[in-house]
Amino acid sequence: MADRADASAPSGKEGKAGSGLSSYERHARSKANKRSVSRKRFWLWSLLVGLLALAAAVGSWFYLNREQPVAVLRVVAGPYGSDSHEMMLEVAEVVERQSDRLRLDVIATRDSSTNISMLNNREAELATIRSDTPVIADVRMIAELFPDFFQIITRPKNRIFSVHDLEGKSVAIPPFGTDEFRSFWAVADHYDLSITGVKWIAMPFAKAASAFLSGQIDAIFTVRSLRDRLLLNLHEDAILKNQNLKLIAVDQAPAISVKRPFLRADVIPKGTFAGDPPVPQADTVSSVVSRTLVTREDVDAALMRELTSILFENRLDLIIRFALASAIRQPDPALGLSIPLHDGSEAYFNRDQPSFLQENAEPIALVLTVTGILFSGLLTLRARLTSGQKNRMDSYNYMLLEIGERARNSEEKSELKQLRRDLYQILETVVRALDTDEVTEEGFQSFSLLWESVREMIKDREQDLGVKPA
Repeated sequence: MADRADASAPSGKEGKAGSGLSSYERHARSKANKRSVSRKRFWLWSLLVGLLALAAAVGSWFYLNREQPVAVLRVVAGPYGSDSHEMMLEVAEVVERQSDRLRLDVIATRDSSTNISMLNNREAELATIRSDTPVIADVRMIAELFPDFFQIITRPKNRIFSVHDLEGKSVAIPPFGTDEFRSFWAVADHYDLSITGVKWIAMPFAKAASAFLSGQIDAIFTVRSLRDRLLLNLHEDAILKNQNLKLIAVDQAPAISVKRPFLRADVIPKGTFAGDPPVPQADTVSSVVSRTLVTREDVDAALMRELTSILFENRLDLIIRFALASAIRQPDPALGLSIPLHDGSEAYFNRDQPSFLQENAEPIALVLTVTGILFSGLLTLRARLTSGQKNRMDSYNYMLLEIGERARNSEEKSELKQLRRDLYQILETVVRALDTDEVTEEGFQSFSLLWESVREMIKDREQDLGVKPA
């Protein structure tokens, strides 16, 4: 403690005098020095934290405003020329025109099963699949693209009036192992058709259409949208060859959807494919499976939100390019989702819903107002407290100045001794005030310098009058 006092002394003489400081003074100076060091450390750390926060803010600004690299997402979209493949090609062109950082690379594949396999193996980031395609846990939906209808096409002369009438008839069905191939047997299983009773032949749709129009087969089973190019070509060719076509209703489609929830029942409107004579001749019930656009859970949510935004906010552009784009719609959670929505798509769909801050604006405003009032009151209270501490310390300094003035003019040894006692009495009072926070550390620092000067003045005056040092 004496060393610390010596260090604060302005001269050798004062340093020597400092070695004789009283216990009150040593305690006060020690306490004041500790508080001063603590305060300096506090402000140093505050400055450091402030600089780090500023650096983080500047860094974040540069990071958020940096030039974004173009992200190319691979899309596996089904067979070349299919509805899903052509739609995604059009979507890719619209995305390229509307987005600065997103591009789509559309890849032709065999079917939905192939698509989901490539998505799971990370060979693609997006895939078009049927809603009844088995998926793993991390697959997420973006949007429903369009419905594919189960269609049984025949001619009136073949005398096929219902699904049961396919027994004994030659029927072209989709290639073996495809999703559409399995769809035929789902219908056959429900209607209890014999595997050997139906003369089924697995072949691609283009080949089946040629064989059907030439009379080699009696019917075609296919799963396609109502605007499929190959399907429309079949009906146009039939008109040119003066062949009347008819569609067979899957009249138990609602029952099939009960057993197979990923399917649903819907109606093919009268005259969808031809108006005179109308094909079909009446509204025709059939089973429907939705074609959906999916991705993986780990694909960037911001990119998925931007893609979803382009799909729904540029729908007119897509419809002009590809009429089937009018069927693109938001998945309806009320009907139950077989695949969860991706976070990015969900964020876009929920964009109009109020945020937490919007929902709780009034209570948050009340809390902020009350907090502001309390903070203002605390600042006012602190200002008053600080003002009181300063005024109290000023009064002690004036007492020191008065003692110094009396000592300088004193000619009596007894008076100097009394002034010395008064000096230490004031020091004791100030130390107690410092312990109870009635004065500030800064005030005590200035007080201690003045107190030391007055003490030296009394000491010098005592030496001049021949008084022995106390």
